[in-house]
Amino acid sequence: MAVNSYIIEKLGYTFSELENTSINSILSTGSRILYKTHFYPTLMGKGKVQEIVLSLTGKDGTKYPFLFNMSMDASQIHISGLILNKRSDFESGLIEAKNAAETALLKNKELMLAHNELGKIQKELESQLREEKTTNKELRILNKMISHDLQEPLRKIQLFASRTILKADSLNSMDDVLHNLNRIIEVAGRGHSLTKRLQQYSELEYYTLRKAHVNLTGIIESIKTESPLSTYDFIYDLEINSLYGDEDKITILFTELFHLIGRLIGSNGVKSMNLSSSISAKETKSPTNLEIGKLKILLMVEPKINNEDAKEMVHHAGGHRMGINLDTVFCEKITSLHGGTFNIEILDSGKIRIAIMLPHVSL
Repeated sequence: MAVNSYIIEKLGYTFSELENTSINSILSTGSRILYKTHFYPTLMGKGKVQEIVLSLTGKDGTKYPFLFNMSMDASQIHISGLILNKRSDFESGLIEAKNAAETALLKNKELMLAHNELGKIQKELESQLREEKTTNKELRILNKMISHDLQEPLRKIQLFASRTILKADSLNSMDDVLHNLNRIIEVAGRGHSLTKRLQQYSELEYYTLRKAHVNLTGIIESIKTESPLSTYDFIYDLEINSLYGDEDKITILFTELFHLIGRLIGSNGVKSMNLSSSISAKETKSPTNLEIGKLKILLMVEPKINNEDAKEMVHHAGGHRMGINLDTVFCEKITSLHGGTFNIEILDSGKIRIAIMLPHVSL
């Protein structure tokens, strides 16, 4: 029935457009529902409603929030209110902040996923890099074996063959010819053996281990009889006499280990060889319900050498690290395939200390 000019101007209407119409015509949809279901019944029952917020819709569709007080007499409803421009701005700001926060959280989630993916890729690259470094190291070792160890017997074969040819025409030199022929056969045999060992080493990269319980003493005694250490006895101090590994490869490991010891002691001989074993660590149970531990095998070899020879051995050990040879890399490779470690050093006394870590499984 009446309205002030400020409201008319704010909503963009003329008074004639609103005259004799219900307030419902300019309430927003949500406000209309609240007014009909809540505020109007309260107004009818109590005669007044204070501090309610309703939105009026302008002619152009813009919604304007108002804080209203309503009162009712016998025939009329009186409404007074304040437009809430700041409230509208505040609510809009809250909505914008909420949307920005949700967007930021979404982007943060995407960044975390990307970060995790990059982390996986980095680990894969690091693993590949380690494998490439290992492969490069093994290639360098094989190149050394081929360029030196294998060429040495071939050079000797050529030398003895040349001598044999030169003396073949002389009947008086038949003993020398036979000697050279025997040397050729001997060196050729060593070259054949070395070639076979190189082939075994290269095949380790593609070999799948067939693990089982292996008797440590049994393997050592069976190998020793055909090794450079066949005339010497081990002093055993075994806390554990079994390990968990591939019996064929463990056999090769100790075969090459005895070759290594024989190479180091040369013609000096051995005073004593002490072999001990113990469990150095225990881990959680495996999927097969076996308790997995690390078996430490320690071999101490004391050569028959004097103090000067001991100093010379330490000097040639290169800072307690043996020079690269096929027997050494065989030992390192096989223990690595089993998830273990191999370490050899020469002590100041000239003693050879060999420490091997291999898996141990107890039922």
